[in-house]
Amino acid sequence: MEREFKWMIPDPSEFDPIADSSTVSALVQKKGRLEMEAMYYDTADNLIARCHGGLRLRRENETCVVCLKLAAESGFGGALKAREEYECTAPDIRTGIQNLPAAGAPQDICDCLLQANLIELGRTAFTRFWFLLSYQGCTCELAFDYGKLTRNGRVGPICEMELELKSGSEADFDALAVQLQQEFDLKPQPLSKLARMMRL
Repeated sequence: MEREFKWMIPDPSEFDPIADSSTVSALVQKKGRLEMEAMYYDTADNLIARCHGGLRLRRENETCVVCLKLAAESGFGGALKAREEYECTAPDIRTGIQNLPAAGAPQDICDCLLQANLIELGRTAFTRFWFLLSYQGCTCELAFDYGKLTRNGRVGPICEMELELKSGSEADFDALAVQLQQEFDLKPQPLSKLARMMRL
């Protein structure tokens, strides 16, 4: 089960918690950068939307990943998400859906998707700067996404900060999220990139 917090970054030119916070910089274990693009899909009868999820083909540098997400719950300010996420590497969306059950995805949903006419909803293109953190009893990833999302020729910005639990204590993870939100006066981003795209 994936758990994460998302916050809006109102002015990225003035926001650098790694440089401005000795607490955060002390937690950094590893860092990296990814050039990411994603195409989002649904069926004509909005099967994925009705499951409160998302289906996408994502490119991370030179790797293609198919990802199916099904929402489970949300927390304070709508920023905390607990959801099921299944993904596998695949060159195209159909091959990925065929392989998703081996990654634990529900077989019945994948069968329906394989029989359905998939519709392209829109796409995102952004750069992700990520930092692997070790905090008390948990390991998590802090990421900053900068880019754009596109639907029907309309473009919206992506500028957000994300904290995702990788392993360990959920209580410690929640405590770190609360600490970051208070320290930097962060505003929750309750909408996913897909939800924001659909609002364009």
